[in-house]
Amino acid sequence: MGKTVAVETSSYASEIQAVAEAVEASRTEGALSFAFITDLHHRASGNQLRAAWALRELSARLRLDFVLHGGDASVNGPKEEVVTAQREMAEALAGAGVPVLTAKGNHDDNSIYDHERKTGSTEHVVFPQESKAIWGAASIAVARYDDSRPDSLYFYADFPEKRVRVVVLDCIDHPYRLKESGELAYVGQWHYVFSQGQLEWLAHRAFDLRDRPEWSVLILSHVAILQDGVFGTDHPVRNGEALWDIVKAFRTGDRFRGEGGEGEFAYRIDADFAAQGARDVIGCWFGHVHHDQVVVRDGIPNISAVNAWTLQEFPESPKREEGSITETAFDIVTADLGAKVCRLTRFGAGASRTVSYGGGKYF
Repeated sequence: MGKTVAVETSSYASEIQAVAEAVEASRTEGALSFAFITDLHHRASGNQLRAAWALRELSARLRLDFVLHGGDASVNGPKEEVVTAQREMAEALAGAGVPVLTAKGNHDDNSIYDHERKTGSTEHVVFPQESKAIWGAASIAVARYDDSRPDSLYFYADFPEKRVRVVVLDCIDHPYRLKESGELAYVGQWHYVFSQGQLEWLAHRAFDLRDRPEWSVLILSHVAILQDGVFGTDHPVRNGEALWDIVKAFRTGDRFRGEGGEGEFAYRIDADFAAQGARDVIGCWFGHVHHDQVVVRDGIPNISAVNAWTLQEFPESPKREEGSITETAFDIVTADLGAKVCRLTRFGAGASRTVSYGGGKYF
């Protein structure tokens, strides 16, 4: 990474040591260990390559199971610049030597660039197949996509040694259909939706753990599945209520039947989990809001982290300074699957947290 890691011998090195020691001191045998980083908003050769370098060092010391990347990898701009930045960050995160499980962010298709400039085209759009080519290589060994939809960006990944399945949702799962004007019918910047296809896949494939007794799931989406009580949110995700009802039924081992939505986003779902019984949902991680928070819903913690990007989004957010350790922020998470407790050790700006997914408590 060349000169972009110039601070590695000072503040970064000491932070890496402190975080590694804190994690090792509290980690129990057999714990699930992963990094959660989100909203990098990276420019090619930018300072967030230092965050990726730190992740690589921590992964080597702590033997992480995977990296959870919450989306919004790059800033918007001409397509060539966006794709270059995304590829660079994908390769840098892959340097951690473990699968990088990436959720599509609302900035990641770059459709806002054509929309704002009224180009009447999709010249600068990063289409789903292109996104899969950029990010899929870092998770190809473990990712299981929806085979019925080649363009789908939602998938699951299994970690048998920990008896955990990670489910990565796509909250911008709209068709990339053109209007007569030549522009996209839906702009990914603010059109959030879970499609009928994704709901069916979640209910009948991703959450089908009948042959995996005592397995748990962990969920990632860029935007929170539901918006109630979430600080910093903007637009709700269409069909989010239906998706959450599927998650609830999975957790309790019950059945959910429902229909709703409108037009091409109408849905009809019958999800029955009685045969496999109640299962743990370790948590639903999300980005997008650039803010640290835990919102417990139906006993399931919904957990966000402040943006890795060097920007203090809100007065309540930690201060940021490029060239210091506060220029980035990410968590090293250890999930004690017996005690049902997740310890989030912060690298960079912000504070460490502890979250229980058994009793819905956090501190």
